[in-house]
Amino acid sequence: MASRRTGDGSLRYSLCDHEISDAMKALLIIFLFGSLLTGCQSAPTARTDSPPVAKQGISEMTPAQARPAVEAAYSQFVDVRTPEEFAAGHAYRTRNIPLDTLSASLDKIDKNEPVYLICRTDNRSRQAAKILAEAGFGQLIVITGGTQAWQASGMPMAK
Repeated sequence: MASRRTGDGSLRYSLCDHEISDAMKALLIIFLFGSLLTGCQSAPTARTDSPPVAKQGISEMTPAQARPAVEAAYSQFVDVRTPEEFAAGHAYRTRNIPLDTLSASLDKIDKNEPVYLICRTDNRSRQAAKILAEAGFGQLIVITGGTQAWQASGMPMAK
């Protein structure tokens, strides 16, 4: 390090030109190395509230197996029965998209999240799962036994 006096008499300290150059090179190497390390890390993945489903495609769950997933803050639990059947009583947290309107209502369902399907017994749910699979939905879960099994298992209901 060298010092020299300025015109007003104060001392000024500075590194020699080649020392600054070496210091800058060292900082540049550290910066590039750090950038390389952070650039090689995997990109963050989208995180959702939905628990993972065992497989892609159509699968089945009992009401007891499905309950924790459909009670998550963000879940897609769709009752495909008629509005009249739905109004008479339905599984808690379901929303009604009748089977006969499902193809026209695809924009109401997120393709990137699991879709839990329920009807009275599970026949219409299976039909709905096939429609959604053909439309590109990846994780479709049919509640076995439908609303009848849901209610018989003591799961929460709503009107």
